[in-house]
Amino acid sequence: MGRVAALIVTALLAGGMTACAYEDDGDALSTAAARTARPAPTVPSKGPDVLAVESSNYADLKKRLAGTTGTVVLSDSGPADGPGVGFSKIATVKAGGAHTVTAACVGTPGVQMFLSQDPRTGAEPLSFDLECSGTLKRVVELQAGYVVADLIRHDPTGPWTGAVAGIRITVECQHTAPKGSC
Repeated sequence: MGRVAALIVTALLAGGMTACAYEDDGDALSTAAARTARPAPTVPSKGPDVLAVESSNYADLKKRLAGTTGTVVLSDSGPADGPGVGFSKIATVKAGGAHTVTAACVGTPGVQMFLSQDPRTGAEPLSFDLECSGTLKRVVELQAGYVVADLIRHDPTGPWTGAVAGIRITVECQHTAPKGSC
């Protein structure tokens, strides 16, 4: 009789448990596509006064970088102020050897630039602390392959001021160099 009673109690509990079911509104499950995405943070725009200063600073920067000779391997410039992370540019060095790096900044006390190459070539990253009162000109040894130039701002959260920076890497091609190596 005890076994029969236990069986009846178990059956009643099981039946009672199945009567408890979770019901929802009947809405379909939401999918990632159906959800609205949060808007990306906005970067404050530059006002007309800042744009005028920036334009003047780019003209000065262009003059500072124009004194380079040789075949241009890499050339880039960009804002050196305001919110953001600076700029990054990649180029191909066709023939390893001596290359001239010319870099400058205008409208800020200083910036930091880096040159890097594939570490498997044995090339060490180079760092340049630029004082914006002048133009840096340095001969460096680059390996054949990719070279990356990066500008790092000292204050990536600061306001727009119109400050700019740029870099140019050139190589002097010898008349005896194989065609297409420069």
